[in-house]
Amino acid sequence: MARSSKRRRKRSRTEHLIDADWRVSAAFALVIWVGIHYLLPIVAGKSPLLTAVATAAQRMAWIPVSVLSLFACLSFLRTARRELSTRSLPDLQAARMESDPQVPVEVGGVSVDQPALGDGRVRNLEIRDLAAVEHVIPPVRVEWSLDLIREIEWKRFEDVCQRYYELKGVRSSTTSLGADGGIDIRLFQDGDSERVTTVIQCKAWGERLVGVKPVRELLGVKVHEKADKAFFMTSGGYTGEARAFASANGITLMDGDMLLMMFRRLPPEMSAGLLAFATAGDYRTPTCPSCGVKMSARKGKGDGRPFWGCVRYPRCRQTLPMRAG
Repeated sequence: MARSSKRRRKRSRTEHLIDADWRVSAAFALVIWVGIHYLLPIVAGKSPLLTAVATAAQRMAWIPVSVLSLFACLSFLRTARRELSTRSLPDLQAARMESDPQVPVEVGGVSVDQPALGDGRVRNLEIRDLAAVEHVIPPVRVEWSLDLIREIEWKRFEDVCQRYYELKGVRSSTTSLGADGGIDIRLFQDGDSERVTTVIQCKAWGERLVGVKPVRELLGVKVHEKADKAFFMTSGGYTGEARAFASANGITLMDGDMLLMMFRRLPPEMSAGLLAFATAGDYRTPTCPSCGVKMSARKGKGDGRPFWGCVRYPRCRQTLPMRAG
């Protein structure tokens, strides 16, 4: 048992190195090479024993350097493969357009060509994710709707909200994957200032109502960040308690109906561009909060309830509940 446990730990460290940026392994290799060939002789000085140790280490230095270089190559290849597997929708369309006739589709006034079947029906493009699971791209949406907003998965929803403010000329940034600390988007003061003026929390919860707890947490983030304003954006709505708390503490609540109105009131070309961004590729399958890749549908062993699981299981055990209906 002890030996197998050690082997598992070793494999885990190896996988971590391969999953990390290839520059990490390359940097380790460089540090080891420089340390053994240049720094270690200086430390050894004139000591016969330390000089012998340094000489032996120099002869063996190629081993860890070669291993780390191999990890760097594997990490680089994995990153390149991941980028190829997540090509943008226009690239996928271009690949299919070479052999298929085209049907123009109007998206908020912007013409978009898609491959068509023999009878003129638009065909959905197909792509495969990292787990070789086939996803069918939903039909291109012709206009904004509340149903569409509620179909968008959580990561795309955050990106759409940030893109909205960028279209309005407001400088913004989103938090990285993982725990967001109660904040998804930061809006900054005009110019080059790094002062945060507004903090935003986003919840793509379909039709669900946001309770008072997340709104209360946003207030704490606003105080901590010393921001002037706090916005809460959701695809659904809010409970009465949440609305009362927000009103008493100067927090702006935006529900699905308000977001729909905001997106529609953009200039036509901006609204169409935001719509195309929101619906590009697979915008309904949720993104893994830990890995950033599309998840896959699973069924629980006990009650058989469906849920979303990371395609990198068992290395990543992240799961998300599946919306009803």
